[in-house]
Amino acid sequence: MLRTFFLLAGLVLLAWVVVALGPREIVALLRQIGWGVVPIAAIYAAYQACRALALRHAIVRDAAIPFVDLLRIRVSGEAVQVLTFTGPFLAEPSKAWLLGRRGLALTEGFAATTAEYLIYTLISAVILSVGLTGLLVYYDLSGVLATAARVVVTIAIVFLGVAAVAIAGRIYLIGAVLAALGRLPVVGRRLRLDAAAVRRVEDLLLEVLREQPARLARVALFEIAAQILLVAELAWILALAGLPWSVWDAFLIESSTKFTTMAFFFIPGQVGASEGVLALVFATVGLPAAGGVAAAIVRRVRSLLVAAIGLAALAAMSRARPSVPGL
Repeated sequence: MLRTFFLLAGLVLLAWVVVALGPREIVALLRQIGWGVVPIAAIYAAYQACRALALRHAIVRDAAIPFVDLLRIRVSGEAVQVLTFTGPFLAEPSKAWLLGRRGLALTEGFAATTAEYLIYTLISAVILSVGLTGLLVYYDLSGVLATAARVVVTIAIVFLGVAAVAIAGRIYLIGAVLAALGRLPVVGRRLRLDAAAVRRVEDLLLEVLREQPARLARVALFEIAAQILLVAELAWILALAGLPWSVWDAFLIESSTKFTTMAFFFIPGQVGASEGVLALVFATVGLPAAGGVAAAIVRRVRSLLVAAIGLAALAAMSRARPSVPGL
């Protein structure tokens, strides 16, 4: 019920943003993009392929899982994330479960998906810090906007610092956090932890993040390629919409809005929040705010197209017999 309330609140926010900026202008931009959403979806599919390759290299044990299966697992997770409005909280365990059906132990699956997601998030935090700093330096941000940007940059830097300390010191941070949550009155009754399994996942995670720098570099390389594809996708959306753009503008917009997913995780699909944030950043860099709403809507459409493919892949992989039972 709470998520339904936030979804309705997001829809109200979306309606307000559309009315405030002018539905006619937004619709005109969407019509101009038209069937360009198909190549946009293709770019997004390439993004998913890069993250599937990152997932392959995040698996510590040499498991003969075909790339096609890894890609199906990636888009299956996308389907779970988009269609259930649960974000990574259900998508990542779903991918771990599917990896288990392809021959990995469940702890290995969780370690691989966690490593891939964490490395992607760390790179996103670096890019976010650069993007928001760029906005603060090159554009006239003042008042609440400037304060909010500085707060987000500070949080990103603290997150990077904590991660660096935990990795360098081989600190079992996930287990400590889960143990603390388990001691809470309400959460503790629902949270059932296998301490040995959690420790095994963290050992495998640290194997990727700390003990095998070559593996970490390969995962990071594919994650950076995925980030570049998101910038290219946004640049293509701007070009199709007939808006003035540059690579720098596309990078600033993409990088400075990466906090949206985490900041508004409580709104299913960040409905309304994504449109509002993109509209604000578009206006900041001198582009029509309506273009930000149109870009957010186009990205929702391409996510739904890929999620539809992922839903079919999830159904097929769920019915298939597991290669080796996950342990």
